[in-house]
Amino acid sequence: MNKVEITECDDLMSRVLASSSIDEAGKVFGGNDCIALPLPYNAQECYYAQETIDFIKYCRESDDVFSIDTLASGDFKSRSLHSFDIFMPILWIASEVLLPIAINLVSDYIHDKMKGREHEEANVELSFIVERSNERKMLHYKGPANAFREEFEKVDLNEL
Repeated sequence: MNKVEITECDDLMSRVLASSSIDEAGKVFGGNDCIALPLPYNAQECYYAQETIDFIKYCRESDDVFSIDTLASGDFKSRSLHSFDIFMPILWIASEVLLPIAINLVSDYIHDKMKGREHEEANVELSFIVERSNERKMLHYKGPANAFREEFEKVDLNEL
């Protein structure tokens, strides 16, 4: 069954920020609405998902209000997985009110990516991180690309 899983993510965030030599979350956003984070690979290394750069370009071309960047300050390490699946970065949203905008941008990106290949099976893996009441929650989706929007519509974002 496909669904959006909601979990705590402080351990994950500590690992990602430590791998990027950033000690304070407040320094991360720098005026951006969203930051694409690398995914932990092992105890010492984190890599960006293969869709990171294409998704950031898509956001910048599609929405001139929603600003997004990467956490990378130096080397940008990414991992490619050779399939039609869509592996997205972890998207850390600066404010919970921006989450629906980010979900819509991802949904539109997936739709555009699937154009001409609608009959092929493709999976999406993506996580959003949202801060609310001094807690970080992660919304993780792993499932069919064609069910992404529908699954997020089932989540009551007010009850995170």
